[in-house]
Amino acid sequence: MSAIFLDRDGVIIRKAPEGSYVTAWSEVRFLPGSLEAIASFSRYGHKVIIITNQRGLACGRIQQARLDDIHARMKKVIRDKGGHIAAIYYCPHEKAQECDCRKPRPGMLLRAAQEHKLRLRDCWMIGDKESDILAGQRAGCKTAFITPSEKCLRLTHKPDLCAQNLAMAAEQILFNARL
Repeated sequence: MSAIFLDRDGVIIRKAPEGSYVTAWSEVRFLPGSLEAIASFSRYGHKVIIITNQRGLACGRIQQARLDDIHARMKKVIRDKGGHIAAIYYCPHEKAQECDCRKPRPGMLLRAAQEHKLRLRDCWMIGDKESDILAGQRAGCKTAFITPSEKCLRLTHKPDLCAQNLAMAAEQILFNARL
């Protein structure tokens, strides 16, 4: 079985300003086309799994109950729009902590693969940071980078595709899957 792994902030929802965190549902803003893209992945039989670093937990900027509330509400909105989130994996650790789950390490993807019986070579990791791409590559996934195209050219770890947003990435992935 295959899956589409999605980073959360910058791919599905708008990122908080640099140095800040999304800490409440009232701060969540879905990016244009992201809900439709997730619905398309779901419609075509892909498991959609969110893979996200949540350092705000480690530094006390968000409490566990708030993060759980944000994720539960996100899943409901996505479900109401025709999509399905199979699971959400997050790393709660500080950057300096030596964990295997914080991207660019592949721990969350490897755990998801084991728990959902996934073939990682058939999966995609979609993110907006080079650490997302590196985590996907280390796990053996295909990768998609969400960014203006000129930034894609400057990456050290080249993704399999670049797109301006999740909707455009979904279109390319689903089109190529039908070939």
